[in-house]
Amino acid sequence: MNTFRKISAIVLLAVMASQAVTAATTGITIAKEAVGGYFDVYLINNCSKEIEVRVRADGSSSTSKYKSGEKVKVPVKAGYEVYVDGKLFKKFEDSDSGKEIKLCK
Repeated sequence: MNTFRKISAIVLLAVMASQAVTAATTGITIAKEAVGGYFDVYLINNCSKEIEVRVRADGSSSTSKYKSGEKVKVPVKAGYEVYVDGKLFKKFEDSDSGKEIKLCK
């Protein structure tokens, strides 16, 4: 009978510990961030002419020319800026991930 009580107590403690772990971890979500904070956007030249596009970030920049109708996938981070023909067009935000950005208004 004494052995039965010991086993019962151990089982009870194990169940209580399991419930405590479940209660402590319920509602925990894990955010998965893109590698290095980068995400892709798609820059589309919907203008009727070739345009010069500059993506500026952290003190450096990259300049390209896009032909009319051209669509280019570009990796960016929140805070990067895109200039069209020398004028600020947009500052990227995390919510821009995967979006198509038309470069003519």
